[in-house]
Order: sequence, then structure tokens, then C-alpha cells
Amino acid sequence: MSKMSILPFMFISLTACSEEPTTFSSGAFSSGACPSETNYSPAFLKSDFYSGWKQLHGNGTRRANCKAAMRYFSPGVSQGSVFELSALYLDYCDDGSHILPLANSSIYTGEKQENGIDYDEFKWVLDLALCDSPIEQYALGNMLVKGFITDKDIQKGIYFLSLSAHQEYVHAQVSLAQALVVEGETDVAALWLEKAKENGAHVFAAK
Repeated sequence: MSKMSILPFMFISLTACSEEPTTFSSGAFSSGACPSETNYSPAFLKSDFYSGWKQLHGNGTRRANCKAAMRYFSPGVSQGSVFELSALYLDYCDDGSHILPLANSSIYTGEKQENGIDYDEFKWVLDLALCDSPIEQYALGNMLVKGFITDKDIQKGIYFLSLSAHQEYVHAQVSLAQALVVEGETDVAALWLEKAKENGAHVFAAK
């Protein structure tokens, strides 16, 4: 498979908000020990994003929790201090109607956009990535691969994308495939791209 046959590409996930319970692999994360609220500002803890995040980690199914959380994530994109995280989680709970926030996201584009990324948001991404949350591992991996906020480090980016991809996060599987192609690992990239397709991603090769 040639490099140009799968890079660049875009995808649309059709598997968000399934009926599976919301679960994460880290014991510390699932027990509530991570993240620690003492690490964040009072304004962040009162934000729509954080309220939505708590709704997302209720005891219901992913679909039900996403539905409850979206009521907070949607207005969260209007709050500059939590725009990036709100956009990130809208993507996680995507119903196909939130493309614009992603186009204005510094995390997704790898370039500073109007809102930038707030200190609490950046710390959240770091903390939750280390707590084994696939969403933040995906975000941190993207930031490292693209050199946004952090120094560009494709290998470290691939590491965090891999952690997320192994937790079946389809967005990370596609981004991982793209990063691997850049590194010349086209065979491994093809495997991850196929895995993403199996998990519901529609992948379109650029002309």
C-alpha cells in the first residue's frame, strides 16, 4: 500500500453513543481518584464542560450519559475557557451536527485558533491522559504529533494515540494510522485504518 493511498484522509464515526456502559480501563480513573478537583480553578469546576463531564461518567449507558452530557458540552463551546474540552467531548458524543467547533479547535487543527487553549484545559488533558482516559490520550497525541503547545514529537504522539487506539477509540485509530504513515509505517497504519473501519469509521482518501 503506498503512502498516498491512505494519506491524507478524513473520517466520520458512526459508533458514538452506543448502549454500552461508560467504562475506562484505569482503576484510579473509574474509582473517582482521578482527576483531583484540587488541581483546577473554581471557575473551571463550575463550567458547563465539567458539569457535562460528570454527567458523562454516571452509571447509565454511554448513549444515555452522552445525551445528558451534551446539554452541557453544547453551551460549553461558547465559553472560551472550556471551548477546547467541550469541542473534544462533543466529538466523543458526536451526533453528526458539531463540525464547526472542531474546525475552530486548536487541538484538532494543530494551530492556535481564536480561543486557544486555557491553562486548566491543558492541565486537564495532561492529567487525564495519564489517568488512562482515551479521549485525552487522543488529544495529547494529536498535540504532540502536530507540535501544538508542546514541542513536536511524533514518536511520543504515536505512543499516546496508541494508548487511546487500544481502548477502541476510533478517532485515535484514524489519527494513529495517519501518524504512522508519516513515519513510513504504512503496513501498521493500514491495520489501524482497517480497525477503525471495523469500529464504524467511514474513511475517504483525498484526491
